Amino acid sequence: MIQCTRNDYEPDICFFEKAISKDFKTDQALFPIPNFIVEILSPGTEKRDRGIKFDDYQNHGVKEYWIIDPQAQTVEQFLLNKEGAFELNVKSDSGDLKSIQIPHLVIPIPVIFDEKLAHDFVKKIYQA
Repeated sequence: MIQCTRNDYEPDICFFEKAISKDFKTDQALFPIPNFIVEILSPGTEKRDRGIKFDDYQNHGVKEYWIIDPQAQTVEQFLLNKEGAFELNVKSDSGDLKSIQIPHLVIPIPVIFDEKLAHDFVKKIYQA
């Protein structure tokens, strides 16, 4: 769980830079704000992921936020601008998506939605 002022959340995926994560404890249950968060939409979570979570992540300085929509097979990448607001950087169902917060993380968007492509992608990474 990550702690925000008005709520605690359990993101689907998150990433902390080493300067933050170096002090984590093995029995720790609550964590500070990560650098990068991914939420995967479902009919029951979409309003919350695009609403209160979006606002809280933005207001607490999450630098990169991806919203994955399995229904539309799209990914939206929001980046925190200098004024502290999320700006839509990419919304796509094709091509490669490059993380700004995680060095060298580049994911072909179709891999996110296709189990065989995902398997082949991971296999290729481990062979490299």
